[in-house]
Amino acid sequence: MTQSPITLSTNQLIAALTLCGYEKEAQSVGKQQKIKKMELDQILYGPDFIMQKSNLWDDETTVGISETIVSLIQNIVEAPKKIKFVQKGKSLNFYWINNDHIIMEKQLQKKHVFSFIYSLLGFEEEVTNFYKLDHGKNCVPQTKIGLSDSTYDYLHHMSSKALNKMIEDDSVEIQMKQFLQDFKDNGQEVIHVMFQNGHHLQTALSFIPGNRYCWLPDDQRESKEVHFVSAKLDDFLSLIENAKTELLKTGVSSYSPNKVKRTSLLKKFSVYRGLKSFIQANLFLVLTYMMLLVSKQEWEPNTNQIAVYIFIFEIGALIASFMACFRPRVYKD
Repeated sequence: MTQSPITLSTNQLIAALTLCGYEKEAQSVGKQQKIKKMELDQILYGPDFIMQKSNLWDDETTVGISETIVSLIQNIVEAPKKIKFVQKGKSLNFYWINNDHIIMEKQLQKKHVFSFIYSLLGFEEEVTNFYKLDHGKNCVPQTKIGLSDSTYDYLHHMSSKALNKMIEDDSVEIQMKQFLQDFKDNGQEVIHVMFQNGHHLQTALSFIPGNRYCWLPDDQRESKEVHFVSAKLDDFLSLIENAKTELLKTGVSSYSPNKVKRTSLLKKFSVYRGLKSFIQANLFLVLTYMMLLVSKQEWEPNTNQIAVYIFIFEIGALIASFMACFRPRVYKD
């Protein structure tokens, strides 16, 4: 496998996933990146056009993209173990194939950079740099704060102006002010870390970073409130390290990704492309007919001729739509 990083845009990643037969995962990426449904559908049903436009199309392969990208897609989807760090607008993902084969993905906005590493020795450093965590002595003593479920939910949707008002309110306790400030600085969200074993979520951690410390959820099932407790960053990183060790402790018998060879993945014949072409042709016909209605009195005596015109047009639209179902061949210079 090549050691050079591979960079893909979100649209290219979705198209590559679709071409390799991972439509469900492609849809998931689209939803995570908040791509509009119409745009996502265009990528899902016309992935070849996206790759052609990006000069990533390879007509000599059965799937339409290089074996390097196919291998990458298979590995990140079917990796036996995955560690995902998610924050608003970006993510850091580790796809563990075996001790000598790990793929690291850094996603920022609409850009995905995949690097190939051979160990997790720099794992903690990558996490620290990703979240821009500042190690050091804990700036605040261990503090616990509690919020009602409704207040906690409201904080996620509160305007920055309203949140600032709460922070500046003298009646609010200083510990709560500190939590609200950190919550605001983090984009009014809780960061989630997921450790996935196969298709099952093994461990999930959450935190809110602060200045040389962080806030951890304090689970109290009997309470109707949401509780957070402050902790040193080293304590939280220890939780991550322990979860990683626990994840990798269970071995993998054998890893062999499925070979991409199903006919449905080739996209050489797409009913969607044909249907789309047929709808577009009929929309043009409807617009033409609406324009003719303006001068209906002039052509009304020749209604039969108009009917013949519509019939011939529909036959032509059916033939053109059938031809559109076939994937256009891309000729290399």
